[in-house]
Amino acid sequence: MTEYDKNWDAYGKSIAEKKNAPGWGILRLARETHWREFFTDIAGKKILDAGCGHGEYVAFALADKASVWAFDYSEEMVVATRERLARQGLQAEELYRGSVTGLPYADASFDVVFCLAVLDHLPEADREQALREFHRVLKPGGTLYLDVPNRLALHWRLAFLVMRLLGLYPGGKIHFFLPWEIRSLARRHGFRPGASLGLTFCPPFSGIYTTDIRRITFLPEALIRPLDRLYLKVEQTMRRIGPFKALCWHYFLKCRKE
Repeated sequence: MTEYDKNWDAYGKSIAEKKNAPGWGILRLARETHWREFFTDIAGKKILDAGCGHGEYVAFALADKASVWAFDYSEEMVVATRERLARQGLQAEELYRGSVTGLPYADASFDVVFCLAVLDHLPEADREQALREFHRVLKPGGTLYLDVPNRLALHWRLAFLVMRLLGLYPGGKIHFFLPWEIRSLARRHGFRPGASLGLTFCPPFSGIYTTDIRRITFLPEALIRPLDRLYLKVEQTMRRIGPFKALCWHYFLKCRKE
């Protein structure tokens, strides 16, 4: 047991269906536009999603004609991913419960590795081991996509603290990264950091969105739709601009194996 441990099975099971609810649609759309903007040259690639969560990025990659191997530390997350793929008529090459600290693949097995919202839940030694494993299984010149919570996003950290106090998020420590900290970590393990992009500059304007995947709103649908369109424009603009990118909840970084 470590201070980072969380009950991901319970959390994953509690939110699996909520992520598909109508109220969460604008956040799904924001993530889809982010995928199209940042995750380029995916078709035909052999991809490992290391910590796949509920499978959003597995589905994106499969829909873009990649071959995907995926795992998560939580069995409930694996189940949720399997159900998502079945609903969408997609099939991963492999989907199982596993750990980023020990990958059951030969050296230079993959063109691309995703490690999205995973490193922040690991102790430092495990983060270092995970980067070593990613470097090992990537082909020379392969791409590593990282996603970590941004320490500079103070407004999000305050909201996160409130949700924690209300018992709406699993316990256990989370490591918030400075943008240059995650770049330094990548360099130490043989990667060349490249492009970056934020995600979720601010919450949608159409209600209060909680970390247990609920939208609380009293607004009529006729008002929600234009507010969501405005939000998407703000999100797509702010996540690209340097000073504002650093205030987004998520900091995405694309790295190349040297």
